[in-house]
Amino acid sequence: MATLLEANKSLALRFAQDGWGTNSNWEKTWDELMSADVVYHFNSAAEPIVGLEANKTFNESLFQGFPDIYHTMEDVIAEGDKVVYRTTIQGTHTGEFLGTPPTGKSVKVNDFTLLRIAGGEIVEWWYECNLLEVMQQLGLVSA
Repeated sequence: MATLLEANKSLALRFAQDGWGTNSNWEKTWDELMSADVVYHFNSAAEPIVGLEANKTFNESLFQGFPDIYHTMEDVIAEGDKVVYRTTIQGTHTGEFLGTPPTGKSVKVNDFTLLRIAGGEIVEWWYECNLLEVMQQLGLVSA
């Protein structure tokens, strides 16, 4: 059991590092690590984003909004077929983000990612960060 947990944790960490959207080869990493019909639950949205290509398009648009964004790994926990990690993300809003024109402001928030892994691939993905906090830091909504 420990070896499966270690393999899942290693896969998740590779996704977090090599699959980070500012890396030049992030799409290749996604091709290797994700199932073609991966299901992505982004910030408790009512409908998930389904499929590898749809998720690549969505992810690319997020990173275009914050091209200098980076994250610092804080915690990683693996159990069964799931791996969860918490990071601190920081970046400057210099491109369009979720339909919002650039503000030039910086943000720093904590986030959580939970990955379900089956057959050596990510088959389901949950991501949560406080988008209200992001919007407040960008000056788009008042505190």
